[in-house]
Amino acid sequence: MDARTKEQAVPHGVRSCFRTWVTERTAFDGDLAEYALAHMVGSKVRQAYDRSDQVEKRRTMMDAWGRFLMGEIAAKVIRIGATQ
Repeated sequence: MDARTKEQAVPHGVRSCFRTWVTERTAFDGDLAEYALAHMVGSKVRQAYDRSDQVEKRRTMMDAWGRFLMGEIAAKVIRIGATQ
């Protein structure tokens, strides 16, 4: 449940947040994120030859995602117009 809006979290929203986090905040490969979301990647030919599940790389990425969600990996927040 969202603490601010009190709205229930939905799986698609969490999946979308994950994909945006990978793209904007990490150096993980976008295809790796797609694999983690159980999406098909590439053409039929690529899919036929690329059968790796990349489990160790995905494990590292999902560990980072978990740390981010728990607040262990802080986002840099810059206050616009703030004086120090």
